[in-house]
Amino acid sequence: MKYFKKEIGENGAKATFYLQEPNKEIDINRKSPVLIIVPGGAYMWTSWREEEPIALEFLSKGFSCVVAEYATEGLDFYKENQDYSKEPVSAFPNPLVDLSKTIAYVREHVEDWSLDSESINVIGFSAGGNLTAQLGVYWNTDWLEKLVNKSRKSYQPNSICLAYGAPHMAKEVEKDHYKQTKSFGGHKLIDYATLGTDQSLERIQMVNMIDKVTKDVPPTFIWHTMEDPYVPVASALRFASQLEEKMVPFELHIFQKGKHGLALADLRTDSKKDRSQSNKQASSWKRLYLGWLTENKLINLF
Repeated sequence: MKYFKKEIGENGAKATFYLQEPNKEIDINRKSPVLIIVPGGAYMWTSWREEEPIALEFLSKGFSCVVAEYATEGLDFYKENQDYSKEPVSAFPNPLVDLSKTIAYVREHVEDWSLDSESINVIGFSAGGNLTAQLGVYWNTDWLEKLVNKSRKSYQPNSICLAYGAPHMAKEVEKDHYKQTKSFGGHKLIDYATLGTDQSLERIQMVNMIDKVTKDVPPTFIWHTMEDPYVPVASALRFASQLEEKMVPFELHIFQKGKHGLALADLRTDSKKDRSQSNKQASSWKRLYLGWLTENKLINLF
């Protein structure tokens, strides 16, 4: 395995690479599929639980993995009540530009690293799911291409996956049966991390992906839980409905049980004393995702 880190852009974003290396004992010409992993953290920080453990799981399945750690202010900034009048590095569209540049860098080196250029798959967790949805919706726009300063084809994903992703990120109105939605940090801090100081209606609409789906969104895999108290399952259903309307190929799995932030949904990523971040049913998402990628001819590992 080839392992290294690289700084991306000028705001503090980083990418961590876990790359397969072909071996002549098996197939020296083999090209591995790629999984770009986008962690959550409400745009306030990025969660390690949704970074390296995910990479190691899929590395073991034959993927070359890249953790796209977009720039954030970091959790300490919010714990210490810093100056919220400054523009945070996490404000839209900075994370989207970070992610796009990371993917473009990977595509520029597919030959060097024996990667399959037709299998660049992006999976986002929680707020990372919002960012992944942004990529899926906006990759084919002129304004993003101008900001990234690279051909849009270089950062076009072959598929996206929303893992308890948050298509509706900013200024979400709570519903009675989702009283905990955005309770961590409160509305103001999450909206600040997502939007920055300019929280105009135009920018709110830009980061909320529910009604932004176009025919250019790549094939999409979605998994969520009905019990998620922070990202209502309704947002996943609404996003899937938009995909169906635009005839974008997708697969949707809603698990009845399971908290927000399950990650691998087993003990490897369970940070709770009561083991509430482990769930046998929800942990099957990995097998279902691999099957879906196989059916869509994005991987051939079995």
